[in-house]
Amino acid sequence: MSQYRIAVATADGVKVDQHFGSASRFDIYRIDDGIPVIEKTVDLGSSEGCSGDHSGAEERLAIVEECQYVIAARIGSKIQRYFEIQKKKYFEMSGYDTQYVISKIAEYRSRTGKER
Repeated sequence: MSQYRIAVATADGVKVDQHFGSASRFDIYRIDDGIPVIEKTVDLGSSEGCSGDHSGAEERLAIVEECQYVIAARIGSKIQRYFEIQKKKYFEMSGYDTQYVISKIAEYRSRTGKER
């Protein structure tokens, strides 16, 4: 059985519309054998917009620690480098439908043999 997690920065659970560094909410999906199930929603309160100071980075990084994929409208270069070191895949997908993005990742994994 193949299982992995995807973190999505989303204000409403429908669209990818939050910058990683200032996201007010993350939906964490667990994918079991290609089937997505929302595992939890982490609400961080209101978002003031990304100031670039990364003051909330540690908290956000802890939220996505067990995720193999991180999806956000924007991810700053320092966080991108951190994800690369951690071997996390990240995607900037501003405005995309959350379910569409998750289905494309599942499709990619099955096509590349990562589901086995």
